[in-house]
Amino acid sequence: KFVDDRLKIIDKYNELGYRDARLIKDSIIKNDDNTIDLVMKVDEGPKYYFGSINWVGNTIYPSAFLSQELGIKKGDVYNIKDLEKNITYNPNGTDVSALYQDNGYLFSRIIPIETRISNDSIDVEMRVREGKVAVINKVTIAGNTRTNDHVALREMRTRPGQLYSREKLVRTMRELGQLKYFNQEKIQPDMVPNEDNGTVDINWKVEETSSDQIELSGGWGYGRLIGTLGLTFNNFSSRNLFNLGAYRPVPTGDGQKVSLRLQSYGAGYVSYSASFMEPWLGGKRPNAFSLSYTNSAFTDRKSTRLNSSHAN
Repeated sequence: KFVDDRLKIIDKYNELGYRDARLIKDSIIKNDDNTIDLVMKVDEGPKYYFGSINWVGNTIYPSAFLSQELGIKKGDVYNIKDLEKNITYNPNGTDVSALYQDNGYLFSRIIPIETRISNDSIDVEMRVREGKVAVINKVTIAGNTRTNDHVALREMRTRPGQLYSREKLVRTMRELGQLKYFNQEKIQPDMVPNEDNGTVDINWKVEETSSDQIELSGGWGYGRLIGTLGLTFNNFSSRNLFNLGAYRPVPTGDGQKVSLRLQSYGAGYVSYSASFMEPWLGGKRPNAFSLSYTNSAFTDRKSTRLNSSHAN
C-alpha cells in the first residue's frame, strides 16, 4: 500500500500543476514501541499553467469551437489528467471526442503534444486525426439465457446500416438496464471495428437477472387482519403457454407482464385481480396493449353478500 500511495502523491502533485514533481527518496523507520515512521522526500518543482492551445488536422469543426468544447483555456493550472479527460471521455460534461464519435467518426483520434515550455507556461498542440466515418455492420447479443433476442434488440439504438454514435451506444446501455432483465453492471458492448472498410460490429454481452416480484403483506382493518399476496412476472411469454420447456416457473422470454393479486381477511372479504400487458403489440413499435380483471366479494354482518367485478 505504501508503494501505491507514493504514486498517488505524485499524481496529486501533477493534478495541481506540478508537472515535474518527483519522489527523491523514501524510508521506513522502525521505532522501539513497535511502530514505524514513513518518511518521503519530495521535489515539487515549479507550478505550470497552460499556454496556447493550437489545433492541427481538424477539418470538420473550427479550432475555436473545439477549444470551447475542450473547456481549458490559457492560464489554467496545467493538469494533464483533466486535459485527457476532456479529450476522450468526461462523464460530468462534454468532451471533444464526443463531437466526432456521436457523428460516426469512430476512428478519430486526438493526441495532445507539448510543443513549448516557457517559464511556467506550457504550449500544447492538439493533433487531430479525423479518419473516415464508421457504419454499423452487425449487432448481436450474447448471455441472454431466458430473454429472447428480439426483446433486447428492439430496445437498441445502435442498428445495422446506421452511422456509429457513442451517444446512442450509451443510451442503449441505459435502456437495456431499464428492462430489469439484465444485471446493469454487466451490460457491455464488445466493439469490433474494421477501419479498412469503415464498419463496426457491436456484440452486446449481458447477464440475466431475476425481474419477477412477490408481494406478501398484512394489515389491520375492519377489526381483523387483512392479508395480501401478489405475484408479478415481468418477462412473461404468452406464446409459450403450451411449451412446457419454457416454464421457469412460468413461460418467459417475450417481455410481457402478468400480475396476479389476492387480498382477503377470510370468508367475509375476498378480492382478486389479474392483468396482462404486451408493450410491443405487433413487434415493430412500442404500442402497449393491456387487459385487466378485478373481482371483489364482501359479506357484511347481516350476511348480505356484495359482488363487484371489473374488466378492461
